[in-house]
Amino acid sequence: MGLGIIALIVGGVVGYLEYSGVSVSEVAELIAEGGENQLREQMRPASSGPRVLVIALDGVGDDELRDAVAGGRAPNMARLLGASTGENGVYEHAYAVPGVLSVLPSTTLAAWSSVFTGRPAGQHGVPGNEWFAREEGRFYAPAPVSITEAGDAVKVYAEDLIGGALRAPTLYERANVRSHVSLSQIHHGADILTTPDVEAFGALASALAEGITDEEEVTQAAYEELDRTAVESLIGSLQKHGIPDLQVVYFPGVDLYTHVAEQPIDDQRNYLRDVVDDCVGLILAEYQAQGFLEETYVVFVSDHGHTPVLDDDRHALGAEGEDEPTSLIQQAGFRLRPLKIELAEEEQDYQATVAYQGAIAYVYLADRSTCAAEGQRCDWKRAPRLQEDVIPVARAFAAATATGAGVPALQGTLDLIFAREPRASGQDALPFQVWDGERLVPVGEYLSANPRPDLLDLQARLDSLAVGPYGHRAGDILLLAKSGPDRPIEERFYFSGRYRSWHGSPSSQDSEIPLVVARPSSSGADLRDRISAAVGDKPSQLDITDVLLSLLNPT
Repeated sequence: MGLGIIALIVGGVVGYLEYSGVSVSEVAELIAEGGENQLREQMRPASSGPRVLVIALDGVGDDELRDAVAGGRAPNMARLLGASTGENGVYEHAYAVPGVLSVLPSTTLAAWSSVFTGRPAGQHGVPGNEWFAREEGRFYAPAPVSITEAGDAVKVYAEDLIGGALRAPTLYERANVRSHVSLSQIHHGADILTTPDVEAFGALASALAEGITDEEEVTQAAYEELDRTAVESLIGSLQKHGIPDLQVVYFPGVDLYTHVAEQPIDDQRNYLRDVVDDCVGLILAEYQAQGFLEETYVVFVSDHGHTPVLDDDRHALGAEGEDEPTSLIQQAGFRLRPLKIELAEEEQDYQATVAYQGAIAYVYLADRSTCAAEGQRCDWKRAPRLQEDVIPVARAFAAATATGAGVPALQGTLDLIFAREPRASGQDALPFQVWDGERLVPVGEYLSANPRPDLLDLQARLDSLAVGPYGHRAGDILLLAKSGPDRPIEERFYFSGRYRSWHGSPSSQDSEIPLVVARPSSSGADLRDRISAAVGDKPSQLDITDVLLSLLNPT
């Protein structure tokens, strides 16, 4: 989800950021850098090779993009792709790869980090919109969900926060070609970053991390301003510097609007028609004017889709209050980390913390033997104890969702509870297993006995998230809320403030993403064969970097 940007936004943005603990210098720097930022002291020269233009659509599911193109809501995109040939995904000048799945959780920063590194979260170290790095004792909230502070959201642009958190090289570093990025949070290693001025983000108070309220009237105007202003900055940069080898254009407004729109899926399709397609047309026209469009590979990709939910306190599983999941952790005997980014010295004695990802929540636990008394600081580099620390919390959540024990409001809210044998930071984290109420069961064994075709490729996607040198950043316990299009909306739950749609789950609606490669001078069949040769017939989100590298380096 694009809430990292939203959390910056409120009427009187500077005052809000100062109130939220962001320094005046950081605010001033971000505002001053609105427009165009040169990221490398010596920019790489553009080559004579092929150009690649990536249209990064936040929150747009595969079905929604295909329907927009086929249904006449995206005439500029449809013109670029050409007519469908009748073969699966093959157009006159494009190939739409079928069945591409996002990483897990299917949420903004985990997904885009994998798109632009080609690595899973267990290796690249960015497992969601917010997370706890136990080896650093630091809570990251570049797209805050469980908290409402905007400090890290500012640092995404002012200090390249995601670039500093990533533990894998980005596409821009690996490609080593002239690379420009518009508005994307992942821009480490690029030559130029363009953003609208912070003040142009508008008064998007309805999209703050605490969610929406009953009194709000939501329109697409402010979100549209964000996307259109970013594209204006981009085109100015293209006219100034020319067409780079690699240009990434990120559209966050469509995701932000979908979260709060009255009819999320229908309104998203209208936003694609009214805003995104028009902006894409402007970009393509600039490429045409500079003589590069015919030979440019245009790639449309997303991070996740959206599942409609009910915007009430019953279905929004928040982080603060006696009827929320955090209360259950405290009842299990843990001192909970305060819900903010930076802590005072006297607040450092916490034994547990949470990070929310929509349909998924991470629970991080300390070895309480290192900090039993109030005021004692836990050694977070040590792993918690399975029997003494992890299992009691897993049991508590299983009882709460089964019977309402401890927190009656949690009855019927959770789908699956995962935990694992802990490992200390510095060691590779082990796979999650399913807590069946009595014991931990390997995911494959559990699914053999309890088939869940609605949870797409669950075991492999969980392992990609949780196994590896940074797999511990996905927590010691992972909670999966009941969600997905196969359930009535009254039975869907999510970890955050109130919204009208969310994502993060392994369901088809959240997980199936578009990957479309178009080129006016190529046939769709040739593009299909080229992608297949590069990454096989069933690529996932983890293969997108390799697709882009293959387009940039045809030999």
